[in-house]
Amino acid sequence: MRQFTLALWLCFVLAPAMAIDEAATPQTPPAPTTASAPPTSPITEPVSVQPTPPAADSAVAQPAPAAITANIPAQSTPAAAPSQATPAPAVQVEAPVIYIPAAPRVVDCPPPAPPKPPTETPATQLRAAQQNLALQRVELFRTTVKNTMPSKNLFSRLLSSSSKPIDGDLLSDMRHFSERFPEHPETAEVFNLMAQVHQRTDNHYAAAIDWLLLQAAYPDSPFSKEATKQLRALADDDLKKNSDALKAMTAQLGKLQGDHDERLAGMLRYLGDNTEKDFAAPITEACASFLVSNQSWLQEDMIEHALARQAMLVDAQIALYRLDKMLVMYPSSPLRPDSMLSIGNVQHDSQKAFDQAAKSYSKLIEQYPDSAEAKQAYELLGATYDVDLQDYPNAIKTYEAIVAHYRDVPLVLRALHAMANIQQNKTNQPARAIDSYLKIADLAKGADGLQALLAAERLAMLTTEDWRTAIDINNRIVAFAPQDDEAIKAQFNNADITENKLKDKEAARKLYSDFVSKYPNHELSRNANRRIESLNKDLGKP
Repeated sequence: MRQFTLALWLCFVLAPAMAIDEAATPQTPPAPTTASAPPTSPITEPVSVQPTPPAADSAVAQPAPAAITANIPAQSTPAAAPSQATPAPAVQVEAPVIYIPAAPRVVDCPPPAPPKPPTETPATQLRAAQQNLALQRVELFRTTVKNTMPSKNLFSRLLSSSSKPIDGDLLSDMRHFSERFPEHPETAEVFNLMAQVHQRTDNHYAAAIDWLLLQAAYPDSPFSKEATKQLRALADDDLKKNSDALKAMTAQLGKLQGDHDERLAGMLRYLGDNTEKDFAAPITEACASFLVSNQSWLQEDMIEHALARQAMLVDAQIALYRLDKMLVMYPSSPLRPDSMLSIGNVQHDSQKAFDQAAKSYSKLIEQYPDSAEAKQAYELLGATYDVDLQDYPNAIKTYEAIVAHYRDVPLVLRALHAMANIQQNKTNQPARAIDSYLKIADLAKGADGLQALLAAERLAMLTTEDWRTAIDINNRIVAFAPQDDEAIKAQFNNADITENKLKDKEAARKLYSDFVSKYPNHELSRNANRRIESLNKDLGKP
């Protein structure tokens, strides 16, 4: 095509020039020439114009066109000019000869090359093989569970055990499958099959967890509806006593968001706070399985913590191992304070290792003094020193630290009560116990504050015999609850103390008189009048 275009262009360029020369020059035939003599006519030289050769990468070779020639007159000077003008010989211009190459035949064009198939690598071959293997294994699980179902005949069921050796192998293989292919859509059916095996072995708690995790991880699976149906049946029958817990777990499913791992992790985090021992074992197994299969969830410490919390309901040693693992593997986790508190609780409650528990609580307070767990550790440490170790000085020191460090009124009140009890009943420190009770009265309202004042007044009257302090406490009782019957008794008691302990009869007579004036109908007024008469005789007054 390119040669053809070039040839046409030359024709259009040369044609006007040749036409002008032909019109201006007379047409005379050229002199004959012989081989022995050169021609005397003007010399004409052929001019060849070659077309641009085709591109080297052209798919089809094309023949080169013939050369285009034209005789162009040469400029010559005659030897002598004749006296009379002689017409110049005509120059013949040959018409250009254009060769148009033939179009290539369609049959000569090669067909387009088919796309190359993707190159298979060992990795792609392995994935394809695993995919095919996974489908085969699911089919095997399905068939085996169906074929090993116990007989529905009542007599056969009575003579045979509900658990079979095959069940353990099936559950192990299916659990391994769910860990290896968590994103596989058929894994939802594997969870359903695991629940069926647990159900037929009367492990209803594990079956419930299987169906819950199926719904959490594969909400769009057709087996999710089956799980909902089975959970409802469990709550109405085999797990009726746990129906409230199952309803709460099922309600949590509606709050889950994100991809497969995020939804599954969210459910396991919620289950980590379970307090019913029967659910603990399947929850720990589910958490451990997630840690193996996790592909995208970054906050694994939360699942490890949930696992450890559930292990506390199963076995103390396993719980301590899991909690220690939590502290070692996740040094920046925000769950470290709770893990340290849980270690102390396991040592105290399950192992009865009170010395170790006290060290664990103290370590938590030292490392995380401002955490919410440290507040709990303070109180547990004080109780451990007081009740379990009977280390009263350290117990009082711990309670004093609580009073100094916190402004949490209920916590401080509990510490003051515990400290007053130690001082009054265990260390024989009644004066310090009175101080503790008075601090309670400064913080507490209502009946708690009044009872603290009464306890302090009894100590002052019966133990320390500090009459001035007793009178001050009675005055506080009157100011604290003026309408209460205890306030009325406190006023009478002050008159009695003044008369019999302080021996101030004049002051006592006045206090009795004031009492009768305020409470003339009270039962103590009769006694007060008798005391007034006696004091008047002693004082020589009518």
